[in-house]
Amino acid sequence: MSDFIEQRNTRPAAPRGTRTDSRVPPHNLDAEASLLGAMLLNEEPIGLASEKQLVPEDFYKPAHGHVYAAIRSLTSAAEAVDVVTVADELRKSNLLDELGGLGFLQDLQNATPSISSAGRYITIVRDTSILRRLIKGASEIADIGYSAPADIKIAIDKAEQIVFDIGDEQITDSLQKLHDLTGIVIPILESRYDSKSEITGVRSGYTKLDKLLSGFQPGTLNIVGARPAMGKSAFALGMAVTAARTTNQPVLFFSLEMSNTELTQRILSAEAQVDSERLRTGNLQDADWTKITNAIHRLEIPLYIDDTSRITVMQIRQKLRRVNAADGPPAMVVIDYLQLMGGGDSESRQLEVAEISRGLKLLAREFKIPVVALSQLSRGIEQRQDRRPVLSDLRESGALEQDADVVMFLYREEAANAEAGLNDRGTAEVLVQKHRSGPTGNLSLLFNKAYTQFVDDPE
Repeated sequence: MSDFIEQRNTRPAAPRGTRTDSRVPPHNLDAEASLLGAMLLNEEPIGLASEKQLVPEDFYKPAHGHVYAAIRSLTSAAEAVDVVTVADELRKSNLLDELGGLGFLQDLQNATPSISSAGRYITIVRDTSILRRLIKGASEIADIGYSAPADIKIAIDKAEQIVFDIGDEQITDSLQKLHDLTGIVIPILESRYDSKSEITGVRSGYTKLDKLLSGFQPGTLNIVGARPAMGKSAFALGMAVTAARTTNQPVLFFSLEMSNTELTQRILSAEAQVDSERLRTGNLQDADWTKITNAIHRLEIPLYIDDTSRITVMQIRQKLRRVNAADGPPAMVVIDYLQLMGGGDSESRQLEVAEISRGLKLLAREFKIPVVALSQLSRGIEQRQDRRPVLSDLRESGALEQDADVVMFLYREEAANAEAGLNDRGTAEVLVQKHRSGPTGNLSLLFNKAYTQFVDDPE
């Protein structure tokens, strides 16, 4: 022990305030490179990184930070991200040759082990960046201590502020004074007062439903449940067309069951009032072509249809950002239907649906738009004498009822019961059984099977 102490004491003392630590700051170049490579291959990791508030400074290697900055710049401009476009963006900044040219980007892309692990790569890059900031902060605090400040309280306050600033970067301050919030709400109330309209949200085109809900409200998750063959796709399409037409803002319709061409034919049938069967078979008359031509002109509206199968919440978020950058803020998102969406890596489908439901709710709040998600109902409903749906019929997850601001069900007796009488033909019910901000109730619609279209019931 004495020898050790002697050896320790014979080391030359470092001058006060100097650094003798030669340790390399925390970093993971493999994770950085793999993340960038995943972004060059797929847009989903870009959206995920944006959601996690990843910035170029989070990368330890400067070259990696430059590449990420170029990717962010392209994404903000709603341009495609790949090796060629990123290379061109770096060339504009005179950085491409310095980083190693096109080959450097190709190496990043080729070395990516798995796109699906992008979330983990982001976590690693972000966490090591925070640790480096802590080290830097500790160094700054040490400098404060070595400076022998006269006022200890001020020194402590400065040290606390350094640590606080590091932690503050990781959270979004959601605390707001009531006084500030009233300043936000008053202009909204004034706008509603001036409009003299009962409809304060996005119109669906179904008068009674709009009156009950005051339109679909921004930041809300709206679930429309029904069993197969009830017409929920037709119901949602009519809603999307009306929303795009009345707001003149982008409406995104994500169809996970039908192709975009099939949906377009349905929209044309309803708008032109041409029998959908004649559209399907091509057995059209001259008068039909005139109606179709006129309908096409009326359908010059900002409605976008995406038929990507197994689409995820993250992919929807990225597409919303692109549309927002190109054509302005969206008005509504419609998803047909929720159970066909891709989710996370949860052990059960129930938990996966719960994650999707929560993700859609956060999406609605992030973009301040109504999200309408169609939902398949459980088969148990068919075992009951009264087959009108209830909240417990929501399939696979109670989280749907919990997360939703509005839950409504679509019911047609003629579709549910083969023995339905003539009086039930062409009638439909919309059963609003949850409305977080207002009343519930039932209302009636008419269903025109020839045009696969729901319209108001004049009754």
